[in-house]
Amino acid sequence: MKNELLKGDDLANMYKYAIIGFGGLGKKHLMNLVKLQSERGDFCLSAICGTTLEQAQKGVELNLGTVDVSSFDFSSCNFYDDYKDMFKKEKLDFVLSVLPTYLHEEVAVYALNEGVHVFSEKPMALSVESCQRMIEAAKANKKHLMIGQCLRFHPAYAKLKQYIDSLCYGKVRYATFERNSQMPLWTWNNWILDSDKSGGCILDMHIHDVDLINWFFGMPDSITGHMGNSKISRESISSTYHYDNFAVDTRADWSLPQTYPFKAICRVDFDEASVVVENDTLYVYKDNETFSEAFDPEEAFVYELKAFIEQVIDSKECDITSPESVSDSVNMALKEIQAAQKGEDVVM
Repeated sequence: MKNELLKGDDLANMYKYAIIGFGGLGKKHLMNLVKLQSERGDFCLSAICGTTLEQAQKGVELNLGTVDVSSFDFSSCNFYDDYKDMFKKEKLDFVLSVLPTYLHEEVAVYALNEGVHVFSEKPMALSVESCQRMIEAAKANKKHLMIGQCLRFHPAYAKLKQYIDSLCYGKVRYATFERNSQMPLWTWNNWILDSDKSGGCILDMHIHDVDLINWFFGMPDSITGHMGNSKISRESISSTYHYDNFAVDTRADWSLPQTYPFKAICRVDFDEASVVVENDTLYVYKDNETFSEAFDPEEAFVYELKAFIEQVIDSKECDITSPESVSDSVNMALKEIQAAQKGEDVVM
């Protein structure tokens, strides 16, 4: 797969981007951007930071499947060890930051201050204060900042969001979310197992469900929680979100055996139906009928990048997500931790 539509005078008219952090998810984003690039023809990869050409060419196994980059031609891409050096030498329009969580704020704020649009992976940051500094840098430099909370773009959850907002099955009576995984042992130097760097299971994995709860229902009145720390710090969380007329129960655990398969399920009970999303299939259960629909999980990653590209190049606003909303999700997750540590309700 060539990076060359990209040569000569045509290259000068392209929007240029870089990827900072090129592990499995960085490679997945690249291949999805290649799809979008082939449709649009107006942007191209200019640089990658944090790897070598040899390492970049290797495929990788993720819990999302195999990422094969062998068809991509890296010949017009420059490689850097230091992102600040990259910004000095490259004229970039936007970057994808696919780095460990503890670097999200630092790199996003630096890039925004350099006048570059930023797509930064989830979670947004380790504190609400960090999130706010990222938002302020985007506003001060009049640049777009999007956080990769990809489930907002997943067609199954988007359909469930429509059911909630339209009241087509009546009001919500109750909801439950659960997400479980084997302990993640695949990151560089196992940085993800250090809760000071990753936020533990709560900010790294559970944040997906927290962000869905925020997107679906908004901020709760209060939260109660219990946190597990038996194998590693912040390995699991069980919480209840209290709303006016219903409650939402959540559980996440990434301390399970290596043979345990990743599982994610949510259920929303309405007056007239129960709707379940299990992994990538949506099920609707009513008294007299049931139906289901399966979705391609890859679409979520493509749709979020498409929305970001349209913000940057087409000045098209995105009504699905905003850095302010995702900051609220980080706040909710941190309140869960606070509730678990206190052993009592935390009011929002």
